[in-house]
Amino acid sequence: MVSWFAGIFYLPRLFVYHVESENQDTKAQLTIMQTNLIRFITPLGLLALLFGLMMGFLGSDWVGFFSQNWIIAKLFIVLLLILYQIICWKILQDLRSQSHQWTGFKLRIFNELPILLLLAGIVAAVFKF
Repeated sequence: MVSWFAGIFYLPRLFVYHVESENQDTKAQLTIMQTNLIRFITPLGLLALLFGLMMGFLGSDWVGFFSQNWIIAKLFIVLLLILYQIICWKILQDLRSQSHQWTGFKLRIFNELPILLLLAGIVAAVFKF
């Protein structure tokens, strides 16, 4: 989970560098880095999802476990992170084809969204609301 999250934090930063670069060689190198990173973090995200679900289902009272509000909140957050990664994949496709509408500023704001999701997940787990 930590490696997946690290990749989710770093990938949009690479997008910012890509959009703000004037050098085509730099953009080409960043595209390679972005592609490799998304290929690396996708299986990690799937493993995080699989192991997280396994922890819930392997307990004696999995129905009770998954009916807790804080678990439902964490699962919702994971779904939002999956959606975030899908949007990252779309941004990567747009950057490759040079058909993007993203500015460096918009990508910097987009880059902060996973931090909010991380904080929400921590609050849900610690306070078990």
